[in-house]
Amino acid sequence: MNTPVKCPKCGQDMKEGFVVDHAYPRSDVARWVAGRPEFGILGLKLLGREQRPIRTFSCANCGYLESYAPAPTM
Repeated sequence: MNTPVKCPKCGQDMKEGFVVDHAYPRSDVARWVAGRPEFGILGLKLLGREQRPIRTFSCANCGYLESYAPAPTM
């Protein structure tokens, strides 16, 4: 996704950024996790599930956000 992204709402350029996942004691980039959410005694069950960092683009003109979780390239 190296080509400029255009806003699907107003057609202006979008800037790449990210959504922060605040998890004490640190912050991280939010991730997409495969499947429906499942909860255990310690919260969400994540082990063994496909996870991808989320890339988010924001339109400076209208504020629309568009997010992607691209598959890792080999």
